[in-house]
Amino acid sequence: MPILPTNWRPLVVTSLLVAQKMSDDRFLSNADFAEMYPFFDVKELNVLEMKFLELIQYNTHIKFGIYTKYYLELKSLVPEKFLLKPLDVFTMKKLENQSLNKEKSLKVWSRTSANDRSEGMYSQNVIS
Repeated sequence: MPILPTNWRPLVVTSLLVAQKMSDDRFLSNADFAEMYPFFDVKELNVLEMKFLELIQYNTHIKFGIYTKYYLELKSLVPEKFLLKPLDVFTMKKLENQSLNKEKSLKVWSRTSANDRSEGMYSQNVIS
């Protein structure tokens, strides 16, 4: 999907929403995001999250090598102002396993609750 002036905001907000749910045990709810980003209400965020997950085919984990590649690319843009510290191998492996487990449960959830979602019965937080 190309990033355009008309779709960059929903893509960024939704990717942040899903990413923080994958990396944090105590993640923010969609209602929290709606409060922080008032241009989207909870219903819109629910729909955006579902569509985003479908578009990425519920592939939510990031391998250590990919993380490292983008970390270094971002750091190279403004090395003197780059405050993000690199993750150690142990922490990265832990996050990778955690996100892989959540990805697996999301894929199971997507298959088992397709009927519920088509009837508009999905929860505010897709990822639990």
